[in-house]
Amino acid sequence: MDAIQRIECKNKAAFVMSFVITDGKFTTPSSGDYPVLQSRTIDLAPTKLPQGDVVWAVVSAYWGSTKAANEKFIFAMNGKIAVYEVEGVLWDYSINFKGIEDDPASRPPGFPIFIPIKQEEFLNWAHTIDVPGVWTCAPRSADDVVAACNWAAQNGYTVRPRGIMHNWSPLSVTPGLPDYNKLLLIDTTVSLNDITFIPAHDSIGPSVKVGTGATMSALMQFLETQQGGSGAAPGYSFPHIPAPDNLTVGGVMAINAHGTAVPTPPNDDFATTYGSMSNRVLSLTAVVTDPQGIDPTKTYQLKTFERGDHETTAFMTQLGRAFVTEVTIQVIDNYNLRCLSITDIDSATLFKEPAGGPPSPNSCGDFLNQSGRIEVIWFPFTSYPWLKVWTDAAKPATSRQVDGPNNYTFSDNLPDFVTNLIDIILNSDPSLTVKFGQMMLDMTNSGLDGLILGYPVLPQCRDIWGVSKNTLFYVKDTTLRITANGYAVLMNKAGVQQAIADFTTQFETMLTAYQAQNKFPINSPLEIRVTGLDSGDCMPSVTGGPAGRPAISSLATDEETIKNNWDVAVWFDVLTIPGTKYAMDFYTELEEWFTQHFTAPAAKVVPEWSKGWAYTTNGAWTNQAFIDGIKQSFTANRAADDNWAWEQAILAKYDAYNIYQSQLTQTLFS
Repeated sequence: MDAIQRIECKNKAAFVMSFVITDGKFTTPSSGDYPVLQSRTIDLAPTKLPQGDVVWAVVSAYWGSTKAANEKFIFAMNGKIAVYEVEGVLWDYSINFKGIEDDPASRPPGFPIFIPIKQEEFLNWAHTIDVPGVWTCAPRSADDVVAACNWAAQNGYTVRPRGIMHNWSPLSVTPGLPDYNKLLLIDTTVSLNDITFIPAHDSIGPSVKVGTGATMSALMQFLETQQGGSGAAPGYSFPHIPAPDNLTVGGVMAINAHGTAVPTPPNDDFATTYGSMSNRVLSLTAVVTDPQGIDPTKTYQLKTFERGDHETTAFMTQLGRAFVTEVTIQVIDNYNLRCLSITDIDSATLFKEPAGGPPSPNSCGDFLNQSGRIEVIWFPFTSYPWLKVWTDAAKPATSRQVDGPNNYTFSDNLPDFVTNLIDIILNSDPSLTVKFGQMMLDMTNSGLDGLILGYPVLPQCRDIWGVSKNTLFYVKDTTLRITANGYAVLMNKAGVQQAIADFTTQFETMLTAYQAQNKFPINSPLEIRVTGLDSGDCMPSVTGGPAGRPAISSLATDEETIKNNWDVAVWFDVLTIPGTKYAMDFYTELEEWFTQHFTAPAAKVVPEWSKGWAYTTNGAWTNQAFIDGIKQSFTANRAADDNWAWEQAILAKYDAYNIYQSQLTQTLFS
């Protein structure tokens, strides 16, 4: 009996077909339906099927019968392909075995035969980074990652982890480079996704160990089912989380992702950090070269870093400059949240300058002081922003209980007339941006009330309540694909309303000035959120040393934040559709205003790593002066073992062959 790793079925029949592979107990996911003259291949390597099992193909004709192939094979990680051709008609077809192919061209020379690999497109969520034919492998374990990295080091390849690809900045893959033959992407989502709950022990609270390829959705669903939590909602959670649920944990940790929340007694005051997800790490395992490790030849190996060991802080946020396979993260008791959407307070009231006193009633700062959890979504050329206010509370009588996340259906699936209007704006009449903003606001108001084209079709989502994740997740992959700049402005919470007033005034002034020139560079909303900062306070140490915090987190506390009493970050993002004319001019001008306006001792500007920053008219990440300023920002008022050069040196120390680099990280860490 022949040994194979993959089975290919070529459709030469007169119908649409699909197939699976089975050993009689375990069955692979389907190939999916495909038409005549096409073929599909199923690779057994990413599955949990044990090597040595006897397997065979089972073919299904669309609207017809299902048949098993006669030939059977032994599953082995040998790269070989059993090839079938399916011929005949719907009521009478045959599955004809044609032979076994070694298919040597489908693998780079010498690549470990037990790891499946193929050339795939890298396409980020905004479709602004689109690179075809990148070698992409799917390891079945962390040990496979080690083997792939050692192969890469020996063959002159660079290595990047690949998750959901929901990232704007080219930290992984740079578009437009001439040759991708020496880049290896490692897909973490296939097998590096195990999740294990860890009860409280040794003065360390409950935590969760999770593979970096697991999605935030899977993680939050898992935590919600765990026993032992004493919160108002079942299981466990985090103080806040990013809005998209389809992100990998590894991607979230690499760029210190966040949601929106600051501690607000008495109801919302968990005894833990309200900073980024990265600051919740208790330990992590990375694939590194370790001069002091068990292998003196400096080959790549797995090493676990624990909170309390100083070098761990270099890996907690590392922009993809390291390969982390697993993290252990502190959790808290789960809780319920009400999310109230407010669209009847005008921008003049929400963004009103405080004039030296406390925030005025119904301003952003006023809502922040009341609940600690706000988000502003302001469509350009409109007067009434969409304000979300979350409250940690029992269910109000007016709220609708939601039992799942992503409850804003109207924003997740845009009708054809919206996408058609976008096409007109981009290609022929940008002045329609003004009407587009008002239309999006009108759709938002109708959608929040459950109305589609004036008819009550959906449940209202203006006032919803439920388990934390069900109101904190609200961005799906089908949401309008936009590009965005992003900055964290570190300051004292008392200055938030003034900062919002200054920013929104500048934003509106610039929009008006560009409009006067018949230029409409921004056609999507701006967003404002607020979080706490990252410090070791309220976080346990695993080893007993100082808990520390991620060294290059956008939220990192240091001597400057302490001296100036900065305790929050206001996140400002301005969104627009990719390809919009004059957007880069607008972003460049706005960034210059940010850096000149928010200065110490009142505030400091730090980039949101996953978004756009360092603008020139040539685009984001092209302003070397801004990049140099980033490095200086993480160096001034820092100890020699806690600055940008130290971060760079630690990551280089554990990557002796310099394989974890992209063009952008090379610029940053050099």
